[in-house]
Parts: sequence; C-alpha cells; structure tokens
Amino acid sequence: MNAMKASLGTVLLLAAVNCGGTDVKDFQYGGGQPGAALAEGGEIRHENVRIFGFPEQTWIMLYQYKGPAVSANAPFPAGSTTATFTGCVDERDPAAQTWPFKPITGATYLDLPKRDLTGTGITGTLDIIKTDPPNTAGNSTTRSYDFTYGGGAPGNPPSGFNGTLTAAESTPGGHYTLDIGQDHTYDYYIPEAYTTPFNIGTRAMSDAVPVPASGDWEFDWTAPANDFGTSGKEHTKKTHFNFTLFVAADDPGLHPQFMCFPEVEGHQKVPADVIAALPAGGLIVHADLSHYMDKADAGGESRRFDLVGIFCNISLFSKM
Repeated sequence: MNAMKASLGTVLLLAAVNCGGTDVKDFQYGGGQPGAALAEGGEIRHENVRIFGFPEQTWIMLYQYKGPAVSANAPFPAGSTTATFTGCVDERDPAAQTWPFKPITGATYLDLPKRDLTGTGITGTLDIIKTDPPNTAGNSTTRSYDFTYGGGAPGNPPSGFNGTLTAAESTPGGHYTLDIGQDHTYDYYIPEAYTTPFNIGTRAMSDAVPVPASGDWEFDWTAPANDFGTSGKEHTKKTHFNFTLFVAADDPGLHPQFMCFPEVEGHQKVPADVIAALPAGGLIVHADLSHYMDKADAGGESRRFDLVGIFCNISLFSKM
C-alpha cells in the first residue's frame, strides 16, 4: 500500500489542498478500494472524446485476464519530484513504462459471460460485443491486447464497436453500471465537462497546438469541481485526476513520451527539460480521469478490475 500512497505524489495532494484544505500526506490514491492491493486483471475504459475537431464521440473497451504478477502493472505513478522532469513521468522507455502504457505480458484473456452496460444516455442495456475481427488496440493507452470487447480505431466516425455509439452514451458527469456476471455489478462515473486550454480536442488536424521550442510551458483552464468525499481526503468514484500527455506519432505506431500532472487544479507547468526532450510534433491529450480499483474473480484468481471514466481531448501539437 505504500506504493499506492505515493501515487501521483504532489499532484493529488495539492489538488486536495486546493479543494478543501486537506493535508497533502492524508490523501491516499486508492485508499480503501477493494482492488488497490491486487494484481491488475482488466478494466472497462469508457471515454467521452473530442479529437481533431471531429464530432464528439464515445469510446468503450472492456477486457479481463489472469496470469501476470502483482508487480507487473500498478496504478498511476507519481510525477517526478526531482529537478529532472518535475511533475511529469517519462514514458519513453518501454521497459520503464507505467500504467496504463506498460505492456501486458504473460496474460490469458478471458471470455465474459455478460457485458451489460446501463446508465446515463444509454437506452435500455448496451451489450459491449466482441467484434469480428476483435479489437486488439487500446483506447488512449497505446497498449495492445489479445482481444477486447468493444473498442475500435479513432476516426470520423470511429471504426468497430465505437463507431456504433452515440456521444450521449458517455455523457460527462454520467453514472454507469457494468454487469460482467460477477457476484456484484460495477458502477463508475465519467468526469464533468470543462473547456480545455488551447481548445485541445476541438482543433482541426490542420491546426496543431503550438508548443514553445524551449523553456517552461505554463497554461491554465477552469477545472470542474472535484470530489474528495465527506472528509475532503478520500479517493471516491467521482474523484478525477487531470493529466497532459504527449505522444510521438510516426509510421511504426504511437509512442508515449511524457505524462504531466498539474501542481494545482487548473494550472499546468511543463518543465523546460520535458519540452526539450519532446519530438517536433505529435499528439497532445488533455483529460480528466476517474479511476476506481474494484476486484473481480479472473478465472479463479482474485484480481484488480479498473473502472476508468475519461473526459478526453486530443489534438496534434507542434513545437514552434
């Protein structure tokens, strides 16, 4: 649990301070959640997306697996607190990548008897199907999978299962419940909407976000209200975490570079050494993410099952 307590470091703590006076050392990422100490074993990733100025989209992917050890894939890391890459996590080396980018190896993917999703904007029950051929790519993770339920490549409209969904089926602030045939259902929330800095997500592909070629890059936005429970220091199902992610996009695929976390909600500083290390261009993602670590039986193993809701915004960036 010590690793969980350190996760997101000053980011969460300062956010908690900013939302009710909580002492930094009192906030624990995943504190008291059923799956916080268990090995990763699958997730539902449910996103409300704006990308390249396309119409608002819903992305949903679902999977479960057994096999890898508990240490293989942990939750969000802490942003660096050293003089190097302060507030950011270096994701460039695949061997050192963190959740949700670290590759899943040695896993046996499981068939799910049910994939029933209900909630805000969904009429009746949505069956998250396995497409033919099945999806194997991550929604906003750069991971690959043996197979997932749902999913599909970005586009206008997206391909696969995601192309059959409406924007209303990922309503910001919406409450959703998933039934995969376990001894309980799983409920979670998508974070509330906000206006992104530099209109990330609503800019056309021809209109890249200008990133300075050198020096620190600081920017602000109006962050939506956060939820830290009645005590002001709880990680609830409604608690959201903001991040700015830079991804290199080239012919062989997508490669995460740095994930940066705000010092306080609504203000991000990307340090000069991160700027210097970035490629000339790529993707920039600005998002709020809710993450609750529940547990599930995974083929006879008790494993973590992540409930991830995202208000996600994606544009191109170019260093100027």
